Amino acid sequence: AFCYSKMPNPPTSKPTEAPTEAATLTVWYPDYENTSWLTGKCINDGPLPSGRAAYATQKECCEKAYGGQSSRACVSDFQDPPTQAPTESPTEAGTLTVFYPVYGEGEGFCTNDPPADHGLSSLNGIVTSATNAECCTKHFSWQKSGFCFSQMANPPTQAPTVAATEPGTLNEFYPIRNQGSG
Repeated sequence: AFCYSKMPNPPTSKPTEAPTEAATLTVWYPDYENTSWLTGKCINDGPLPSGRAAYATQKECCEKAYGGQSSRACVSDFQDPPTQAPTESPTEAGTLTVFYPVYGEGEGFCTNDPPADHGLSSLNGIVTSATNAECCTKHFSWQKSGFCFSQMANPPTQAPTVAATEPGTLNEFYPIRNQGSG
């Protein structure tokens, strides 16, 4: 007992009292219980719900759980929130900063419209892409019709072909071989 008494923080014979305030975790997780996806935020209040994905930083949590959130509610909850100019309206079509696949309409295509425009409550669990072309390639490369690409504002085209309509209009030269002797 004498040795313990000389320690800066000696052990006690009675257990210490439990904290009275909610525990603050060292990880961040999406708060799906108290809000919709459009207004969702990431929190670090304990305890972590069972099965909930957890992230090392609030920024990582917002990017993964609320990526493309046009309201920017998650990132606006940062201690020093980033600013964005010009600001985007959450109800305006095509305002998300990421593209996601829409499978239930036509042959399927990619968009950056708010999720509600296509019957989705959130983008949680949906793989997003930085560009429309990347999204089409990732999710609809199987389309022989190219429908996904055709829905883009400026769809890509195949390399142009030269159609010769008059003699001498080709920009390529080739040999002409006579079929007879002579």
